[in-house]
Amino acid sequence: MPAGDSQRIAVDPRAQGDHDESSDYLSGSEYSTESLSSSIFEYRYENGRRYHAYKDGNYILPNDEKEQNRLDIIHHIYLLMLKDELHLAPLENPQRILDLGTGTGIWAMDMAERYPSAEVIGTDLSPIQPSWVPPNVHFQIDDAESDWTWEENSFDFIHLRHLSGAIKDWQKLMEQAFKFLKPGGYIEIHEYDMGLFSDDGTLPEDLWLWKFYDLVNKAANKNGRAFQIVSNIESLLNSARFEQPDYRMYKLPLGLWAADPKMKEIGAYLLLNAESAYDAFGMALFTRELGMTVEEAREIVTGAEKDSRNKKIHAYSKQ
Repeated sequence: MPAGDSQRIAVDPRAQGDHDESSDYLSGSEYSTESLSSSIFEYRYENGRRYHAYKDGNYILPNDEKEQNRLDIIHHIYLLMLKDELHLAPLENPQRILDLGTGTGIWAMDMAERYPSAEVIGTDLSPIQPSWVPPNVHFQIDDAESDWTWEENSFDFIHLRHLSGAIKDWQKLMEQAFKFLKPGGYIEIHEYDMGLFSDDGTLPEDLWLWKFYDLVNKAANKNGRAFQIVSNIESLLNSARFEQPDYRMYKLPLGLWAADPKMKEIGAYLLLNAESAYDAFGMALFTRELGMTVEEAREIVTGAEKDSRNKKIHAYSKQ
């Protein structure tokens, strides 16, 4: 994706804070916070969360209602970031669209309404999509890493968002996408750096946030499904013979510290996302891959959640 607005985010003076006041974001602001086998529904329950059963372990995030709400918040953040656009590719009357890792199916359903003549297929490991959907949407339980069984050269547009941490062989995935796209079709990938950044030195390395992201990345690397894929996407696309990859990067503030009203709104939703994201990303990886006890993992998750609410920390993510 082409370089988006990657300039430094201005800080709202009210988010500077001082030693005589609370460092947390407080309440009071406007931003306060039968085709399927039955085995697919035999979910795994762990640490108070529910996980998918199909290809158990291939995806480390939960699929319960709490996680579904978080995924829908992510969708809203993208609408804000992209100014209500569902994609950046210059589509013209697409007739067949594939959404890999569709999650709750919210993007696929929005695309089906925006392009009513298109057939939209959404695939996921979890059957968490609604039953009542636009007539041109079809959801399938499938693993994006398995060999695809659709007809080759059959999709106008392939979309994937936030599959970092779920894919072992990104090169195979890109090659399959190329094979199943029509000539002249587009693939659009929305991924993120698993980490936070700061331009003003307010993200010191002694924070729980630093420890959380460091350990999450170590656990994901051990699992074989690394999060750090952003820097490799362009080369992967080139190797798969895609033409002229277009890259864009957006800085999204975590919290209400940005001066710009739109950035502040995005930051509020990113903070709302964080309320369940640290638990979702951390608990399974820390206990399964790093051998932590539930108590040890919970301490890190809780610390990261607290740090994310500190208005003196002007951190942002890269999308």
